[in-house]
Amino acid sequence: MPNHTNGNLGRLATGAALGFVAGLALPHARKAVAQGPSLAAGDWVDALKAEHRLVEKTFEALLQTTADEPMKRQMLLTKIAYALTKHAVEEENVIYPAMMENGREEQARHLVEDHGDVKTFIYDLRRMPTDDPRWIDTARQFFAQLQEHVREEEDDIFPTFREALPQEENARLTRMMNWEGFKVA
Repeated sequence: MPNHTNGNLGRLATGAALGFVAGLALPHARKAVAQGPSLAAGDWVDALKAEHRLVEKTFEALLQTTADEPMKRQMLLTKIAYALTKHAVEEENVIYPAMMENGREEQARHLVEDHGDVKTFIYDLRRMPTDDPRWIDTARQFFAQLQEHVREEEDDIFPTFREALPQEENARLTRMMNWEGFKVA
């Protein structure tokens, strides 16, 4: 009589090993996909601009929701919160310290303060029922404030900072920023 136990154990062990390998690989693949747009953008300023556009697009979808779409609102808010958290880690762990190191302490502190406001808006929206009439108004205020922060970074602060740095320092900041984003993604 054949012994099927050894064959079943072998298949079980192979399946477990494949599951283990997939478990290790999937988070890294997910991270690579999440960081992909930033990596593809090139330098750190272009990468941050690409991330800004993705958040703006998601915000536009959020602002078109109605009070009878609570799950959609929560899903879009979660997507925005995740993207902004990753983005903030990149800026706060690399770009803003580099700004401080290069004599732009006041600008860096101002931008960090803006990030605190972003976190407060996210907190407030998560605590408020999505069908509350104030919810969408708060989301609109949040988006308006975020757009001002983005405009300030993209039009005033980041381009002049990038131009003030040597090319090799910009390349180093790009690598460091992408690493921070990959860690969080």
